Amino acid sequence: MEYFDLPKASGSTHGGFEGPTRSAQPHNASPTDTSKEEEQETIIRTPVGTPLEHPGAISISTAFQPLLTIDGLIPDLTLVSRDGVHFYAHKLRLLSISDNNMGGLLSPQLHLGGHAAPSTLPPVHMPHSADVLNVVLHVIYGLSCLHYFPSFETVDSALSALVQYGVSLGPLATPNQPLYQLLLSFAPFRPLEAYACAGQYALEDAAVAISSHLLAYNLAQLPDDFAEKMGPLYLKRLFLLHQTRLDALRNILFTPPVPHPLPAPGCSPETQQELTGTWAHAAAQLAWDVLPSISTSALKSLLEPVGLKIDCQLCAAALHFRVQQVELEWSLVQVGGIVSCGTLQVHLQSVTENDLVGYLKSH
Repeated sequence: MEYFDLPKASGSTHGGFEGPTRSAQPHNASPTDTSKEEEQETIIRTPVGTPLEHPGAISISTAFQPLLTIDGLIPDLTLVSRDGVHFYAHKLRLLSISDNNMGGLLSPQLHLGGHAAPSTLPPVHMPHSADVLNVVLHVIYGLSCLHYFPSFETVDSALSALVQYGVSLGPLATPNQPLYQLLLSFAPFRPLEAYACAGQYALEDAAVAISSHLLAYNLAQLPDDFAEKMGPLYLKRLFLLHQTRLDALRNILFTPPVPHPLPAPGCSPETQQELTGTWAHAAAQLAWDVLPSISTSALKSLLEPVGLKIDCQLCAAALHFRVQQVELEWSLVQVGGIVSCGTLQVHLQSVTENDLVGYLKSH
């Protein structure tokens, strides 16, 4: 990486980084080898600013450097973070996306740097840290900052700063946009925080995608501050997502296996009634205890034991056929249900005895 050491009036330093990614270790590594590898861990996080090589140097953004060319234009503005990292930006790009001149920090009459030397560009001191300002500028320029691995708190502060700077977040957070991908990166391990953040700024697409990671969350334990942050609309939609999926699952489970025609060898109406009753008991227990995040394989493993005591092969085939239907119907229930909270209706043709016999032969 090429560093720029430019003179400045007073020295400043840039803070450390969080969460380094460590190199993978082989499963058969000895304790000694493991210890050595831990000592030689590889930090692959991209630094926000260049290191200071001597007291007279300044730290420059690794992304927004003096020679960054956008639409054929080099930077004409220097943004200095609270901790002294210099970001070189394009005034017109910032003004075009802000409706309040970046919170009043920029003036439309500000002199254009043109081809001026980096050290002569007019500095604008920003009230945020370099980590936050780095995310802010990446969002404004439509660039991904995932390789910096910003913390969630940094991203949350950056979104607040963007609103403060008069930037509309909605158009910047549509699917496949860098901000959308950034928010989704927190969904697997911090879904509640990510959903609340998306709800706070009405980022519909991100909230929908993140909501699927909250299906296993107990909403009865939702902290008040998160409920307040996401707002009443997205709080209600999260509750409706859980309730809609549970209602859909109950509707699926409460449909018993289709009884095969009688008479049939080794079967009787009492046997069929026993199967229906056992299924109803299992379905009621599942509908009461199950979470909206239950998988199709878990449903299968909980429903298949219903037929352990059934001797009739056609009844057993009917049970297995119904379990397969349950798996299919549950897999079709939309996970991102905060978009459409209507109950999913699945229409299946009635099962005939020939269907059951064919299923039995194939298994």
